[in-house]
Amino acid sequence: MSNANIFLIVEDENLEELEELVSRHASNRDVFLINLVDILRGETKFSENHHCILYLSDDANSQVIPLLAEYKCVISILPHPKSPQSIIGFGIHFDLEEALVDVFQQETYQVDMMKCNDEMVLNTIEVGDFVGLKPVRVTRPSFFQRIKSFGQRWNEIRHQIPFKLTLTTQKGKSVTTAVTAISVVQHSSNTRFVQHLIGESNINDGMFHSVFLAPRSLRQLFWGLLKSIVEPPKRLPEFIGHVRTAMLDFTFAKEIEYQIDGRERKGESLKLITLANHLQLIPGRYLKVERKPGNGKEIFRTQNLPTLDAVPELISKTLPWNIHAATEEFRDIYQALRENAVASATFLTLMALSTMLATLGLFANSAPVLIGAMILAPLMAPLISLAMGTVRQDQVLMTQAGKTLLAGLLLALFCGALLSLMIPLKILTTEMSARVSPNLLDLGVAIISGVAAAYANSRSEIAKSLAGVAVAVALVPPLATTGVAIAWLDWDMISGSFLLFLTNLAGIVLAAAVTFSWLGFSPFQRAQKGLVIPAIITMLVSIPLAVSFVRMMNNDSWSNQIQLIHLDFADIKNVSVVQHDPLIVRFELVVTDYPNAEQLAEIKSVLQKQLQKEIEMEMTIVIKR
Repeated sequence: MSNANIFLIVEDENLEELEELVSRHASNRDVFLINLVDILRGETKFSENHHCILYLSDDANSQVIPLLAEYKCVISILPHPKSPQSIIGFGIHFDLEEALVDVFQQETYQVDMMKCNDEMVLNTIEVGDFVGLKPVRVTRPSFFQRIKSFGQRWNEIRHQIPFKLTLTTQKGKSVTTAVTAISVVQHSSNTRFVQHLIGESNINDGMFHSVFLAPRSLRQLFWGLLKSIVEPPKRLPEFIGHVRTAMLDFTFAKEIEYQIDGRERKGESLKLITLANHLQLIPGRYLKVERKPGNGKEIFRTQNLPTLDAVPELISKTLPWNIHAATEEFRDIYQALRENAVASATFLTLMALSTMLATLGLFANSAPVLIGAMILAPLMAPLISLAMGTVRQDQVLMTQAGKTLLAGLLLALFCGALLSLMIPLKILTTEMSARVSPNLLDLGVAIISGVAAAYANSRSEIAKSLAGVAVAVALVPPLATTGVAIAWLDWDMISGSFLLFLTNLAGIVLAAAVTFSWLGFSPFQRAQKGLVIPAIITMLVSIPLAVSFVRMMNNDSWSNQIQLIHLDFADIKNVSVVQHDPLIVRFELVVTDYPNAEQLAEIKSVLQKQLQKEIEMEMTIVIKR
């Protein structure tokens, strides 16, 4: 290599200073200045191992390098003002002096050359806009720069329109999908986002990389990109696909614009190919080249790309805010929910057993027994099926799930009432009392349970029992309490406990349906129709719950006010207030001697003055000696 001729290939004639600079670094070897036009006309011939130093624009490099490769020349590239893609693609230093140091000190490597539709690719092929993730040198901008850039680009991002694409690899793997952008690079040595997504790769491994931006909603894209601002992704985000291969065909549904190293092109198909070890290159210092490159194993990570009936839903219009899952993608979940909607013998048996267990737990005032009944209860299955049927407007699924819920409800009331008649007790336990005065807090429990249940059922990796526990917590004990109340013919208890059941039922179905819609199991327009009835029922149920919640807040406020009262001869403890006309105040009066009539009158007067209301006192006298 030391005795090889050196040819400095340029586009301009007046570059004597550059020639002198190259000669100075060439250690007294002869440097011949060659004009680009002479090479393109075929007037200049080269021999194997001639050292050609290129000071050309990107456009010229893409034409000359393939010609020199045929001669098997050794190629070096200098940073030209119009060669940003060459600089990035071949790891060249931006400073001319530093680049020349690399030209005469770096080793020569056999590297690959990538072509797109028979045109050489220096750095990248771009289809669409990869929202600021373009291949650039590794230096990562600051956090505030990334925030500013994202904010400036968001308006462009939200107007992107996915297009249909069929891709086929060298080994015949194929997929038809909808993407908003494609970025193809030969290696990741100088491309920040590709390194983060696919790891290190080399220019001499016989492969290139195609990365696909395929969000299904603006929400998905927004949060994914926001996470990447904070920290580079360590694995493929859910809206990114990646293919590593030596040959790839893209077929589009219509003619589309694309760029090869920034040069505008149009076409209905792209044919990409890597010519292994086709160039003899002296790379720049930023290009990683392996003497023994890794094996050329094809990678086809397209599981995140939309397919089948999701494709026509996405193409030719801007991205929706919310994701829409394809039917094929949740076929297994949907089939399982259809099966869960059936009132099977197993469902009815578990329903009866869980209700009887809950009834015994209520009489025994035992929370552990009630928890056992909650775990045993099977009500989660038809409830979530009803929510899915509601959001997708599936009348068959809604009807079947509704029938199963009704059967479970009637069976639970029957078992609870029958068992209560067999138990010779009529004591309102603490566990029973807790379920006869529902308020907005109970609705909050139902909503959270519904969200948890829907999310768990939409993720196969989450155990379904988690959702079962979450839902059963809010359903079985109120039903059992209603059964007890029916046996006792206590109408106040019936109305309170059954209101709690309806609260939980409506809240769970509404929350689960909204969650399914949010997760993309139904387009928002269709989901809106299904959500109307659960929303109305929940609003109607919320009215008495709100009244009860306000009453609870007032009672708490009054109790706190009474706790602040100081008496010279007594202490007031364990206060509870019952809203009545007049107000009933119950408390413990701790005294050293039994109070007389005057002291009791004073206590009542102080209480009425503190609360600004007429009251009746119900007290327990506690003698402290």
